[in-house]
Amino acid sequence: MRRVSVCLLVVGLVLGLAITATAAETIKIGALMSLTGALGPYGPSIVNGAQMAVDQINAAGGVLDKQLELVIRDTATSPDVGRDAASKLVELDRVPAIVGALSSGVTLAASSVTIPAEVVLISPASTAPSIPALDDNDYVFRTVVSDEVQGVVLGRLAMLLNYKKVSITYVNNDYGKGLADTFKNTFEALGGQVLAMVAYEENKPSYRGEVDNLMAGDPEAIVMVSYPVDGNKQIVEAIEAGYQGDFLMTDGMKGEGVAPGPACASAEAPGPIEGSYGTVAAAGFKADQFEADFDAGGYGPSTIPYHDKAYDAVMLIALAMIRAGEATGPAIRDNLRAVANSPGEEVFYGEWGKAVSLLNQGKEINYQGAAGLVDFKDTGDVSGAILIWKIEGCQVVSVMEAPG
Repeated sequence: MRRVSVCLLVVGLVLGLAITATAAETIKIGALMSLTGALGPYGPSIVNGAQMAVDQINAAGGVLDKQLELVIRDTATSPDVGRDAASKLVELDRVPAIVGALSSGVTLAASSVTIPAEVVLISPASTAPSIPALDDNDYVFRTVVSDEVQGVVLGRLAMLLNYKKVSITYVNNDYGKGLADTFKNTFEALGGQVLAMVAYEENKPSYRGEVDNLMAGDPEAIVMVSYPVDGNKQIVEAIEAGYQGDFLMTDGMKGEGVAPGPACASAEAPGPIEGSYGTVAAAGFKADQFEADFDAGGYGPSTIPYHDKAYDAVMLIALAMIRAGEATGPAIRDNLRAVANSPGEEVFYGEWGKAVSLLNQGKEINYQGAAGLVDFKDTGDVSGAILIWKIEGCQVVSVMEAPG
């Protein structure tokens, strides 16, 4: 019996060493993504942006002589689920950095886990103005511009479209309320009238009550600070209730989750959202090349936003690891601004090899991302422009950029 126990102990030690050795062959980066829930249509494209960066880095030799591994966990667009997913990434997967989450409410919830664990959290899509106010010990960043910028541009756009009175529907979370408030303040300061601000809860089977409140007073447009699953329901129910006005949309409603979608099925049969305008954080000046590579690599195509910003988040994490010479949360945090901000030689999308070579020579770099300039402020925020888009032929087309 004793002999068997000793043998089992030896086998266990050997297996444990083998597992440890295997794990050490890769550096894990977490991904907190909405694969289900209200932002479910967004998740796959944004995951693919992060995976594209991982694949390109690995094809070029990896980081610190190791391959990167993207560990993806679904948040279900729920703060509670997202917090639990973040805990698993931190405690089970032992990641030093996480790309995500998408919903601002989920990012705020996840940060309660990542901050004390000293794990870097970089969101490519959470735009709520409340995020930079976190007491985060400098562990929370984002590669997307704040809704304080988008809301102002959206308010100005509404006036340019000659709307005098509108109603606002917004998802009842930090993203929705923050963007709706900024739009309202801007629009009213310019002389517009907001007839109603209607908060909605996610994942309801029907929004007829909310729609009736939005339609009261006969608005010329309904401003949709919404997510695609619930936003589609509201559009369809508004049309069924006789609404004949326009829709003005935000970043949460951009992409194939909405157009093409139930309210705009095809170019041959354009629906009620045909001709609608919207806003979203702008992309970089190498956006066309990035999107071409995204499509050619089998990651796209997609008009859903922020897959480029997820790509940049992974690239910055990897570059920070190389500059630090180690893959720990504190090391990544302490080197992010050094690789993202000036001074340093500018490196652009498609110049990973150049960036690594410069860092290995002890030189400084200034990463200019697929999504544009990435300069982290003291708050972890970035500056940026806003893209105005339109739905034509049931497809999203770019119209122009407005400065932030």
